[in-house]
Amino acid sequence: LQMVQQGGVSKGTRGLNLSEDVFAGLDLVLRGGWTKYQEYFHVGKGRDMGFMSALSFYAKISMGNGEQAITRQWTRMGIELPLQRLFGVFYTHVGYYLTQVLMSKALQVFSFMAAFFAVSGFAD
Repeated sequence: LQMVQQGGVSKGTRGLNLSEDVFAGLDLVLRGGWTKYQEYFHVGKGRDMGFMSALSFYAKISMGNGEQAITRQWTRMGIELPLQRLFGVFYTHVGYYLTQVLMSKALQVFSFMAAFFAVSGFAD
């Protein structure tokens, strides 16, 4: 009801429309509103969860997070939040993907170094 009184919640670009529920929550919090979290479990018919469908879903979610990271709302939210909440918000959004990239690169470096030390005989 608070968002209806403030106007629409849709954004004008294709990338931002991926996360318009997130932007609705951001706008609500930045305007001084509040929201109550309610979780529902829904059990329904199973769907195809092959590699390509899961990959396209994660690509859509990560694209939405990338678009969120460059907006004014996140800048304002980052300035106004206390440090503890800012860390939580960062890790649940862009920080998750940054951590995944860093872990992937660290695994590659570790594998290369392990192979290098095994071949060079330095470990003996």
